[in-house]
Amino acid sequence: VAEVLNRMLIQAHKSGQLRGLEIGVRKIQLTHLQFADDTLVFCEAEVGQLCLIKKILLSFQTLSGLAVNYKKSAFIVLGKDDEWAQQTAAMLDYTWVKLPILYLGIPLGANMRKLSSWQCVIDKVQKRLQSWKSSCLSRAG
Repeated sequence: VAEVLNRMLIQAHKSGQLRGLEIGVRKIQLTHLQFADDTLVFCEAEVGQLCLIKKILLSFQTLSGLAVNYKKSAFIVLGKDDEWAQQTAAMLDYTWVKLPILYLGIPLGANMRKLSSWQCVIDKVQKRLQSWKSSCLSRAG
């Protein structure tokens, strides 16, 4: 089912409607990334682009019979001020969040060279290791 959304986003990009982020010296256009049932969509910070994404999501819902969970969705803005982000989010009924955030357990938007940015991941691994150690101990010694 995620393939339907994938194709819709690709088609919007190929038709010139959806403008993704340009990455690297080759200026590769990145419009979206998908993992399982999660999708990250990238576009220019313009109201028209955001309206297009909303339209694509509504079309996807109609075609697939599935519903996008907007309570679990986030709208992240780079390169615009907070007032623009708040107004645009309210207008389009998006939930606006600021970086850094956790996405699939990985910090996004933080300085990844700082240990503190990875603390949540370190804590999670240590907790899991602790549970494994305790379950592997023999009561007999």
